[in-house]
Amino acid sequence: MSEHTTPATTRPSDRKRYKRIAYGLLGAGIAALWIGIAVDRFVLGVLLYWAGGLGMGLVQRFSPVDLYDERDTTIERKASLTTMNVFAYLFILGAPGGLALQESGTVELPGEFYGAMWTLFAVSVVFGASLLYYKYRT
Repeated sequence: MSEHTTPATTRPSDRKRYKRIAYGLLGAGIAALWIGIAVDRFVLGVLLYWAGGLGMGLVQRFSPVDLYDERDTTIERKASLTTMNVFAYLFILGAPGGLALQESGTVELPGEFYGAMWTLFAVSVVFGASLLYYKYRT
């Protein structure tokens, strides 16, 4: 083994340590945001939240080991697919269903319904555009 290569046995523990640091920074930022809201220091809470998120990003970017492996990628892919399927069904069934119920006089839809439908539409468009970009980029 080369002196410049770390042994494979130390990599998982290093990966865990850097992941804990990264997620700890994010967790501290989220806690700071909630504390800032509770003590009526919202701007300070937001700044500390951003600092925690930035710290997490810096740890992920500059750690000497890869924090994520193929297993993490597979899990994220499955979670993304499940999430998009749920939102797609909500949008595809919810938008026309809600509008049909309103037209029939059964329910009166609140304004939030339209905001939710536009949000689901925007998520679908961003996902589709990202999918096309990465599909034809390579």
